[in-house]
Amino acid sequence: KLETMRATVDEKLQGTLEKRLGESFTVVSKRLEEVQKGLGEMQSLASDVGGLKRVLTNVKSRGTWGEVQLSRQLEDILAPDQYEQNVEVRRGSQERVEFAVKLPGRGDTDRPVYLPIDSKFPQEDYERLLRAQELGDRAAVDAAGVALEKAIILQAKTISSKYIDPPASTDFAILYLPTEGLFAEVVSRAGLASRLQNDHRVLVTGPTTLM
Repeated sequence: KLETMRATVDEKLQGTLEKRLGESFTVVSKRLEEVQKGLGEMQSLASDVGGLKRVLTNVKSRGTWGEVQLSRQLEDILAPDQYEQNVEVRRGSQERVEFAVKLPGRGDTDRPVYLPIDSKFPQEDYERLLRAQELGDRAAVDAAGVALEKAIILQAKTISSKYIDPPASTDFAILYLPTEGLFAEVVSRAGLASRLQNDHRVLVTGPTTLM
């Protein structure tokens, strides 16, 4: 009788143990699936972030990114026949501005007058300024600010010399900065925007002030 009771108890214990092990295995399997899914999402996110970082650290890709931003905005505010891409404003120069808005031509000519628009993104100088501001390093902030101004002035000078060519173009061009932060920083620097207009006939715009 005692052996029978022991066998019954062992059987119940075995059944309970197997049930609990089965439940535990199910829970563990589910957790592993969740972990694997999370790891996959993390790897995907890391890949996306890495891709963005590579874009922004590659000069050519960074320029392409700014151009894409500008292209999307122009698509939103203008009809396709109101602007052109990669326009040789100075005939025979082989210098092509990223975009040019088409304005009515002068006189009897059918050729439009182009308003040149070129995107620029001096990322290194801007990031250097942001890091200095975060650290509260006054000397570094001043130095980075001067470097950013020089970069913007150089780019405005390049745009002016390559793409402003009346009567084929307007007597001014637009320098497009693809982020609001960078645009705000540039226009907040005393006298910089007016210097670009007066010395190089270049207007600075950002995403919210383009048109």
